[in-house]
Amino acid sequence: MTDTLLPSAGRRKRSRLVRLTTMTAVAGGATLLAGCDGPADYAVDDGPPVEVAAFSDVGECVRSQNFTEVQCRTAQDTAAKASASEAPRFEDSKTCEEEFGVGKCVPATANNQSYFSPLLTGFLVGQLLNGGGGGYRYAPLYRRQDDGSYYTGGGVRLNYGYGANRYYAGSRAMEVPRATPRVQSRSSVISRGGFGGRSFGGGWGG
Repeated sequence: MTDTLLPSAGRRKRSRLVRLTTMTAVAGGATLLAGCDGPADYAVDDGPPVEVAAFSDVGECVRSQNFTEVQCRTAQDTAAKASASEAPRFEDSKTCEEEFGVGKCVPATANNQSYFSPLLTGFLVGQLLNGGGGGYRYAPLYRRQDDGSYYTGGGVRLNYGYGANRYYAGSRAMEVPRATPRVQSRSSVISRGGFGGRSFGGGWGG
């Protein structure tokens, strides 16, 4: 079954708006289509917005009728494994819970460094960009408690699209991280205005 995941969005004018470039991707019978104009409120350093699908679990993915059960399970399993290396990291549980909710963070250790990361709350399905070797990116997602939005481990926010499970994300969301996330201190999170924020127009993780 071939289905257009996202229709083109109407033109909106905001100071940080960047335009979509046309991109069509097919996975199984599903089609991801980007229009000529995108949603507002994009951080320029997240890259041009592209269209993606996001789901809380396999059941929601299957019910969308855009992907087979096998594709949905593959996406969730891949995202769950990637979460170990891509989940945001915080130096204490309080800072993590202020961003993702009480009881939503767990302790972890890597390379002799202890930190706290939020629980996986969903997964993203989108086409890898040029240089990614083709195919699809299945990325872990985390939901911030203040705005209820999905975020990737790298702090890229998914903006609501035009239909269930349809979102826009900066193209950085399609890139496999080249380095593990830095452990975020409380002061660095506050200085950026919260997880996913930006300071001085630069990247989020410092």
